[in-house]
Amino acid sequence: MNPKQTTYSFCLSQILPLPLFSGLLLSLSFALAQVTQALPTDKDQNIQISSISASIDSKLGVTVLNGPVKLTQGTLEIAADKVTLRYDKNQKLESLVAEGSPARYQQQPALDKAIIHAEANNITYAVSKDHLTLDKNAFVEQNGATTRGGKIDYDITSGTVKALGAGSESGVVEFVIPPQTDKKE
Repeated sequence: MNPKQTTYSFCLSQILPLPLFSGLLLSLSFALAQVTQALPTDKDQNIQISSISASIDSKLGVTVLNGPVKLTQGTLEIAADKVTLRYDKNQKLESLVAEGSPARYQQQPALDKAIIHAEANNITYAVSKDHLTLDKNAFVEQNGATTRGGKIDYDITSGTVKALGAGSESGVVEFVIPPQTDKKE
């Protein structure tokens, strides 16, 4: 029997004083706009977040979203059970940590590149470094090529992948490289 999931919806402007709400909304919008550095049009897109609950600690610079959580902006999509956003002292987003069974990430890095699909129990996205760390049952797929292991470090900008087997179900790193075909015109 599946328990009934209840989604709570509330408007922060009804709970918080207007100056605090406006500042929070502005800082959250600005910080999340920094999340995507892939397609130039991604940062110009609206950020949409849905979650069951949200906890914002502006003094510590931490926002915790519990869910299921879905965050989208342009080609960026993150789905997880829990997402934690950490900001620096200037309220600029430093990192995003997604946790789930599994948590999922996808984004198109450039117009001429295929969408990157990634999943793991824990995904850490270091925003300024454009770097993903996938931990526990990690998987990355792009353009038919796949990497599976216990931990995968993925540099989105350079396309560099480092994988470890420990922490995966099989204890090994598995790669699938699609065949290279010559296209004749």
